[in-house]
Amino acid sequence: METLALPSSPQAYRTLTQCLLKRPPQEKISTLRHLCRVDLFFLLTHMMGRKDLEHPWLFDRCREIGDEPNGFIDLWARDHRKSSIITFGKTIQDILCSHGEHKLVERECTVGIFSHTRPIAKGFLRQIKRELENNKRLFELFPDILYADPEAEATKWSEDDGLVLRRKSNPKESTVEAHGLVDGQPIGKHFTHMIYDDVVVISSVTSPDMMLKTIDALAMSYSLGTEGGVKRF
Repeated sequence: METLALPSSPQAYRTLTQCLLKRPPQEKISTLRHLCRVDLFFLLTHMMGRKDLEHPWLFDRCREIGDEPNGFIDLWARDHRKSSIITFGKTIQDILCSHGEHKLVERECTVGIFSHTRPIAKGFLRQIKRELENNKRLFELFPDILYADPEAEATKWSEDDGLVLRRKSNPKESTVEAHGLVDGQPIGKHFTHMIYDDVVVISSVTSPDMMLKTIDALAMSYSLGTEGGVKRF
């Protein structure tokens, strides 16, 4: 398969789309699978319908996160799509990259999403769950990873137990789970990907004791990672 150069701007994706239309069906599918795995902006805007991200600044952030996603604290202003790009989009891309045929990453990922409390983290998981249930375009490209009817087919598919995608390994962790830091922190689990989103809220900074409680809970959560695993904040 000829490798397509990744577009250098949001506008350049029109040319990419025209090139794809000229390709034979099977080659088109193979190219689209590859683009979803290597181009976070393409996955979010063209395959997941996030047209609100078609902005030059957000394009640059998608490239930035795609190139170096791990080990950083991303501090952007409110409503600048941090959660959409990192917690939502990049998590789904990591699953696509590490699962299925011709995967790009050898080790199948297990993702733990951590927020100040578990209900907050479940909100992020809920968005991922809806996308993987309803996005028929993604299912057509990745039937070796996604389920046509996950409620009936998946071994686990809930906000409480997490989501288990098609995989060859059999870890005790679901593919994606949601947990709290100061309440609902699990015991005995180990995730390859630790995603921290909204770990500090207004109620957690009202006193030195509350701030210390959050800091201690964050430090305790690090034991839930794995050797060679990654963290994103």
